[in-house]
Amino acid sequence: MGISLRSKHTVPSALFAKKPASGENWFNAAGQLNAGSKVEAMQILGNLMTEIASGKVSWTDPQQQEVLAAERRERQEMFVAAYMAAKQGSPQAWVELGAAIGAEISEVANRDGFMRRFLVRADLAQGTMPRLRVRWANVTALYASSASAVTPLFVRDKYIYPPEFYVLGNIMVEEREIAQGAGDMLEDAFLRTQEQIMVQEDRLLYTMLNNTIGVANAQQLLAGGLTPSGIASTREQVITWGLPADKFLMAANIWTDIVGNAASWANLFDPVTQYEIIQTGYIGTLLGLQLITDAYREPNQKVLSAGDMFIVSRPDTLGAYTDRGPVNAVPVDQQLHGIPARGWFFSELLSMTVVNSRAVVKATR
Repeated sequence: MGISLRSKHTVPSALFAKKPASGENWFNAAGQLNAGSKVEAMQILGNLMTEIASGKVSWTDPQQQEVLAAERRERQEMFVAAYMAAKQGSPQAWVELGAAIGAEISEVANRDGFMRRFLVRADLAQGTMPRLRVRWANVTALYASSASAVTPLFVRDKYIYPPEFYVLGNIMVEEREIAQGAGDMLEDAFLRTQEQIMVQEDRLLYTMLNNTIGVANAQQLLAGGLTPSGIASTREQVITWGLPADKFLMAANIWTDIVGNAASWANLFDPVTQYEIIQTGYIGTLLGLQLITDAYREPNQKVLSAGDMFIVSRPDTLGAYTDRGPVNAVPVDQQLHGIPARGWFFSELLSMTVVNSRAVVKATR
């Protein structure tokens, strides 16, 4: 199409923005955090969480940051032209626009989505049904029976046959919005689709992780906040089963426990400093665990509740998902139903399974 689907030009990119009350950028010219020590890196990561949450900076793609106002107008003109052409009986540009949004959502979900990074992608040939081999006998698995429901299953056989379900999105643009020229409609359509597809995937994984509480591992209550001994005792529940502890998923407010005593944590924390990696939520290694958070997401795309912490095993021991392909986009004309609006109906066909509840432990404070 020749034009980026994402823009956010009104908010400076964290890659080029300056720290509050400072003439120094968050990141240097090589895209690395401007930090002279681990302690300073931890403090910068915390301050950056605050700035992004307040909407003062964004994770704008570096290649998009220098886009001129003329291109922003071109994006809007392209969107409006595709809309009006579809209204007049020539929907090809509108069809292509929806397909481009769907493809971009698939790409972003693979890179940034928790579900797709925490679970293994199982190959699924056309004409076959999902089948997952279980490496552990007499364990409790959980599979998604719909986009919002989770079902436990005590596994005695060698295979699990999880059902497939749809994740759906429905994006509509009213003619009134076209007439009034409301904002960046292409960016808005992308973000709304992302929330309905990728974020829904992650919320379903969150539900599955929560449903493992008490099945094999007891929930840990960390009175007084997060400490190294608290992480160690939580991690031990996974390790006791002979499983490797791999990732530590945490809500944004947990970081205050760490950065508030940064000097004590510095020897245990190896920060990620590269811009492209931090924006995915992976911010470092803590006690051998990949530290991942949704703190850098927009508020309506966060999935964790305050105080949430999960330690999970590697994807090959935690679970798997199947995916029939990229997000499908079908143009929809609501004028047929008496509504002056058109958009796209997005869908994907998935299965999702946590095959071993022993591979998850939750802690809260």
